[in-house]
Amino acid sequence: MKVLKVLRPLDPIIFTLILFLAIFLIKNSLSQKSNKVLVKANGKNYEYTLDQEGIFQVEGALGYTTFEIKNHAVRIIDSPCPNKNCVHQGWASPLVCLPNKVIITIENYGEFDAISE
Repeated sequence: MKVLKVLRPLDPIIFTLILFLAIFLIKNSLSQKSNKVLVKANGKNYEYTLDQEGIFQVEGALGYTTFEIKNHAVRIIDSPCPNKNCVHQGWASPLVCLPNKVIITIENYGEFDAISE
């Protein structure tokens, strides 16, 4: 029983093409990742970046929603809504405060990668 097979003439070429395709797909997937934080508050759109660390406020239907951007993540700190479900969502995307009509998302967060698309 022979374990090693002899390479055929086209095997190195096929292997090289597969390797370049894999590198291209990985590079393309990494370059498409965004760092935009998109905020929709009471019909108005705002845009931040994940590099803009700090505490921000947007005006919703009931008042101001306060959110924090830190370590390339976002969370709602305070909102005038009665049940505060949006505050308890933690560091996530999307963040939704229905009573105050505020939606915060990180662009391309949780999107499929190049291989699964």
